[in-house]
Amino acid sequence: MSEAISVNQEVVQELREKIATGCRILAKLELSDYLGHVSARVPGTDYVLIKARGLVVGNLLDMTPDKVVMVNMEGEMVDGDYRQPDEVVLHTEIFKKRPDVMSVVHTHQPITTVFGDQNKKILPMQGVMADVLRKDIPTYYSSRKVVAHEQGAEVADILGDSDVIHLKNHGVVTVGESVEQAVIRAIWLEHQAKLTLLGSILGEPQGMSQKELEQQRSDAGPIDGRWMYYKGLLGE
Repeated sequence: MSEAISVNQEVVQELREKIATGCRILAKLELSDYLGHVSARVPGTDYVLIKARGLVVGNLLDMTPDKVVMVNMEGEMVDGDYRQPDEVVLHTEIFKKRPDVMSVVHTHQPITTVFGDQNKKILPMQGVMADVLRKDIPTYYSSRKVVAHEQGAEVADILGDSDVIHLKNHGVVTVGESVEQAVIRAIWLEHQAKLTLLGSILGEPQGMSQKELEQQRSDAGPIDGRWMYYKGLLGE
């Protein structure tokens, strides 16, 4: 690990644990299985920690910190006992484009993916969870795995300053200022998609106004409590 010798190991270990926990939460809520990944920028460095390749890791319910690897901003291995995921550049190109982003999550969550396929808008339907929809969701119009730097850069460009992007007929990416925020945004997005779908079965769902959405956002408490709730679902 000579390339990353100056990295604060306590910070790295804490991030490894959060990434592993985030993976288990997403699997528990059936937003990921063995595919999909959670990553985090190592603060003050050009390194990224990311869940190892799915075929090696297996069921994300069994995800552990030792299955998190470190790469540089080109997606090249720096440290770890496993191989980085094929779509590592999906993460690193976003980190390059967005210095404010500290975590990237990629899932194949089903209901959100269907809305992306149909080019249907997911509405802000309930409570503070609707905050994930304060901006319209842009779309990357390709179902291909994002394995080339050019693809990752295009995704990052389309994402812009948004927190979410559809990968059409593929899945979704959420970003955040922390692992907790990026993971929770993925969860909240699927919840709002589910409510929008149910509303469409009953009639014409309306969703919140922008004013109501902003009020909900101002009423939201710290994200720590939500993270503890989702961790609690794991029974750990």
